[in-house]
This record gives sequence, structure tokens and C-alpha cells, in this order.
Amino acid sequence: MLSGVFRTKERKIIVLLLAFVILISGVFTYINYNKDKRYKEQAVMAEEFLMKGDFKEAVRAYLKAMSMNNSNEESLTIGLSEAYVGINEYDKALAVLRDCYEKTGGLSLKEKIEEVTAEKTDYDFFQSISHADKYYATGEYDRAIDEYEKAKKIKSKEVLSYQRIAEAYIAKEEYELAKEEILNGLILTQSDELNKLLNKVNNYIKKKQYNEIILEASEYIYQENYEDAMKSYDTARMLLPEEDSAYAGLADVYIKQERYEDAIRLLQDALSKIHSDLLKEWLDKASLLKEEHDKIELTKSELYLAVNGLDINKIQEIMKKPFFIEKVASGEPIFYNPMGDGNITNGYGLIIYDHQNVYLGGLKDGKKKGMGIYFTLLNGNAEDLGYFYFQGDWNYDVPNGIGKTEEVMVYVNIDGETDKSTVITEGNFFGGRENGQMNKHFFRNGEKWGNVMYTSLDGVPIPFTDEDGRQIIDYENNQYAIGILYRENKPTGDYYNVEFGTMWSVESYLIK
Repeated sequence: MLSGVFRTKERKIIVLLLAFVILISGVFTYINYNKDKRYKEQAVMAEEFLMKGDFKEAVRAYLKAMSMNNSNEESLTIGLSEAYVGINEYDKALAVLRDCYEKTGGLSLKEKIEEVTAEKTDYDFFQSISHADKYYATGEYDRAIDEYEKAKKIKSKEVLSYQRIAEAYIAKEEYELAKEEILNGLILTQSDELNKLLNKVNNYIKKKQYNEIILEASEYIYQENYEDAMKSYDTARMLLPEEDSAYAGLADVYIKQERYEDAIRLLQDALSKIHSDLLKEWLDKASLLKEEHDKIELTKSELYLAVNGLDINKIQEIMKKPFFIEKVASGEPIFYNPMGDGNITNGYGLIIYDHQNVYLGGLKDGKKKGMGIYFTLLNGNAEDLGYFYFQGDWNYDVPNGIGKTEEVMVYVNIDGETDKSTVITEGNFFGGRENGQMNKHFFRNGEKWGNVMYTSLDGVPIPFTDEDGRQIIDYENNQYAIGILYRENKPTGDYYNVEFGTMWSVESYLIK
């Protein structure tokens, strides 16, 4: 009886204990269910923030989820790392990944570490590139190069850093350094882009060399060293045949040497290969100068023939033309010979001193010697006062020997009419002055009205003496007779007087 009672009590206790255990288990199950539910909700929220790109909120959500019990640490850590990457905090991303990997050794964590490490490398690389680009944009090329070098150390096989460094050197016109950088990059990358840039740099190097050669040639021209200037221009043309500066410079040298046909041929050939407005301008210039040069040469030839034939009208016609005055006789004296070869300062040739004075005859070392004609236009206040010439023997650059002068003066007489007075003198000259037996012939408007024979000594006419040995002197007019005046080869009985101090000389007409 008693034992039955005890068994009944034990059953009740056991039932109560089982009920309690079931109750407690249910409570814990419920609590764990709620925790798991909240964790999942938090994890889902974190993932939603991540997917939306709200990385800062995602970081906070993942950290909160990871603080909950029963969290999936590996999955949450990977999500947290992606959130950190989203705000460019690669170091934090790697730190959480490595910490979790040390605990779990999960393969997915290892792969994520490698992925984030690669992304961090790219990020650091492009950050350096971005900083460098800012310096480049403001012209701070040295600082830009330093930053590009940092980028290159991060990713040594990335083409962009080599390209940017080379471009910075190009901007500094340090083309050899740019080339060196590109070649170093090509060893590692074999990049087509770098090959294109290398071609560009090689062109820059050639262009720099080209410009240096052009400058050198210009200096030779300044020194009038045309031979070396032409060599330099030829070197430049071979270096960059598509550039126009060397052609223009060489054409300029040809023009300075009056080699107009050579200049024209050069420019025409160049223009058949390249388009250049500069060369077109030089071709136009060379063509105009050749046309003018040919006209000058024709004028000199015509003057040579006119003086040689003593064609006075033709000589005056040529020498009075504006073209002769402005283009032919406007500079230094010109030596001319129709042959145009050799040293025409020796032999026989024409000297154009200026637009009024010319000489044609024998020359030695540029000085008049032998037979020659010196012609000068006599211009003064009037438009045309006449001319003077000497024809005869020359030595030491002045008349020495037998010769003849003709002086024509044009003037208005007292009746307002134009008269022409001509005096022709024949005889001997020494040192440019009359010296010895002389004969002067006088003409008015082309008709001879007399002549006088007299003697000169060193340009001074000697006084005439009559049969009694007396000199004929007119003290009142300060004059003296130098000879008897003849008309039609007969003495007139009149004397030809000159003032005291008279000296007749060709020298006063000469330009030396």
C-alpha cells in the first residue's frame, strides 16, 4: 500500500520535471528563434545597404549583425569587407578579413583577401595617378613625375604610369628622358600605345635636332658663311624632309648669292612633295627677284654696249630711267662684263658707280688702267644740265696719256631759250690733269664756233706770249690769254682768256 503511494508521487515528480524541462526548452527555443530572427533581419538589412551602395550604413549594419550570437562570421566578414571597400577603406577591409581567416581558415576568406588586395593595389595606383595628373595640369612637371613614379612602384607593369611620365618629360622638352622611360616600359609591357608614343618622341627629338641645325645655319648666314649654311640646311632637309624651314633657309642663301634659278628649282621641287604657304611665299619672292635681276642684267648689258659705242643718247636714256636709278645704281659700285665669269675687276669691264657716273674700259685690281671711257651726267638744280666724259688712256685710276673730254652744258639764255654749250678738249693728260699741248673746240647748239690751242702744265693753262714775248693780261677782269681763238681753222685775231687760278682737270668729275 505504502509502496504504491510512493510510486504515485514519483510519477508526479517526474511528470512535473518533464513539464518543467519542456517549458524551459520551449522558452530557450523561443528566445533563440527570436535572436536568430533578429540576426537574419540585421544581416538582410546590411546586405540591402550594401546593394544600394550605402556603404557607411552597411558597415554599421554588418558590425551590429556580427555582434549578435549565432552570426555567420565568415559571410558577415566578407560583406563588411565589401562595405569598407565601398568607402575606399581597404586597410580596414583587409584587417577584418585576415582576423577572421586566422580563426576559420575559410577558403572564401582567402579568395576575398586576394581580391581586396588587388583592388587596393588598383586604388592606390589610380590615386597616385590622379594626384600626379593635378600637378601635370598646373605645369608642376617634376612633382607630377614623382607621383607617377609612386604609381609605377605600385604596378610596375601598368602602361599608364610609363606613358604619363614620358608625357611629363615631353612637356619639359626633355625628349631623351622621355624616350628612356618609354623603352623601360616597353621591356615590361610590349604596349602598342608606348610604341606609338615612342614614334612621337623620336619625331620630337628629330624636330629638336632639326631646329638646332636651322639655328646653326642662321648663324652661318649672319657670318656670311654661306657654304657651311648650305651644308647645315642640307643636313636638316635629310633629317626631316617634310619640314619647310630648311628649304626656305636654303632658298634664302641662294637668293643672297643671286642664284635665283637655283632657289626657284629648289622651291618648286619642295612644293611638289609638301604643302607649305611659307615656301609658296619664298617662290613668289624668288620669281620676282629673278625677273628684276634679269631686267638689271639686261640694263647693264645695254649700258655696256651704249658706252662702248659712245652712244650718248642711249647712255643718257638708260641712266635717266627710274629703274636704273632705283634698282641698278642705288647701292655699292657694280662691276660688269657681258661674259660674267671670273674676276671682272681685272681685264675689261663696266663700273657703275652710281646713277650719274660710269666707266667702261681696262681694269686692274678694280682700278682703271688702259683705254677707257668715263661718263657722268651733270645734274644740278635743273632737271638736265648735260654730261661730261673722258675717253683715252688711264693709269693709277686716273687719266694718264692721250685723251679727249667732252662737256655739254644745258642752260636757259637771257631770251628764255634753252641753249646747249659743248666743249671738246683733246690732248695729253697726266694725273688726271691737262698736261702738254691741248686743243679746245667750242660748240653752241651743235654748231662749232671756234677753237683754241694752248699748253697746260699740271692742269694750269700757260699764258700765251705774242711775237714780242709778252703775255696778254687783262688786269681789269683778272684774266690772261692762253691762245689765239680760231674759227674754221683760221685765226680770228682774238685771244681766248681765262681767269687767274684756272685749272682744267678730269679728276674733279671722277668718283674713286
